[in-house]
Amino acid sequence: MVKNTWLVLKNKKIHICLNLINDKNWHAGNIYIFNMVYALAMLPQAERESIKLSIATQSKKDIPEDIRAKLDAIYIDTLPVLIWYKLLKIVPAFFRFSIFNIRKIDFYYPASNLPKKWIFNWAGWIPDFQFKHLPHLFSKEERIDREKRNVYLSENASLIAFSSEHAMNDYKQFHPTYNNTPFLLRFVSKANEDWLKEDALLTQQKFNLPDQFFIVCNQFWKHKDHHTVIKAISILKQKGITINVVCTGATEDFRNPDYFPSLMEQARQLGIEQQFIVLGFISRHDQIQLIRRSLAIIQPSLFEGWSTVVEDGRSLGKYIFLSDFPVHLEQNPSNTYFFTQQNPEQLATLIQTHLHELQPGPQIEAEQKAFKENQELMNTFGKRIIEMVLFTEQAQSAKA
Repeated sequence: MVKNTWLVLKNKKIHICLNLINDKNWHAGNIYIFNMVYALAMLPQAERESIKLSIATQSKKDIPEDIRAKLDAIYIDTLPVLIWYKLLKIVPAFFRFSIFNIRKIDFYYPASNLPKKWIFNWAGWIPDFQFKHLPHLFSKEERIDREKRNVYLSENASLIAFSSEHAMNDYKQFHPTYNNTPFLLRFVSKANEDWLKEDALLTQQKFNLPDQFFIVCNQFWKHKDHHTVIKAISILKQKGITINVVCTGATEDFRNPDYFPSLMEQARQLGIEQQFIVLGFISRHDQIQLIRRSLAIIQPSLFEGWSTVVEDGRSLGKYIFLSDFPVHLEQNPSNTYFFTQQNPEQLATLIQTHLHELQPGPQIEAEQKAFKENQELMNTFGKRIIEMVLFTEQAQSAKA
């Protein structure tokens, strides 16, 4: 750990530029960056004033208004990312001198294949190694592409951030000759105080939902394992217990286009299609209000780098029925009931056992307690980001 980060910051102003993920198939990537903005913006005033905070993006419309208000600059990168990276590889070496750093960036994150020595410091991010653990869910081309990217980072990045110890340990196993600093940076979901002032019932009514429902906030990707939830609903129905599950998230899985239709067919065959309610991709605002209104969150996923929905649940003080994937165990939020992965019988039993304890939200007292805890977690997250910046600077200086 870098000690006395404030003593370092107060002697210079650091320009941190965050690279917006801009992946239409992975909305959580943008939320990750936005939570970093929140964390840095919430630093004590003197520390925040020692930072110039910017975002590089392909389109300003991808950045919500409340995020824009917390930034000192927004840079529009008009070239597609892949073309930009290819151009960097053929740029003559003398263009890498700091005189060409027009934006005067000190630290850029996350990057995936910038040159080892560049006009500013940069760090990589590897969310997880799902393609190693569940290779059958990826095409051969995807696996090769991800492997190439990770090898490049292991050989060229001064620092690589990981959202979980699980991912960091995987990195050490899969890239034992790495020559950089693996850095643990667990992200936190920002609890927005304005969200807690709204009437979540209105959002329930907007979507014409029943008063009592559980919620699953996952894209319909195969590893998210909606099948286990559908089977649990059916098991409970056979016992005379009717529950409703609302699902948010994009319904297209570009790797497995038949996945969503197969889910809906399974629900139809089991006679629970009216209880398995799919809303598809909805706004972040509406999603949060439905989480607040729900009885509890169900997160059955088979693989996560660091689950955003688990952090959302933590920030809102919600009960969570959570698969026992190692990262979920590492996150270990309070008010959690763990069940064995791909075990619908156990999930159904847990829901049956605890159903009488659950009431439609919001649970104001739990939210207020979680909000206070979230403020502390966000502060720790912000300071950890600064440590990453300073670590990268030290590592780069040592290699110079």
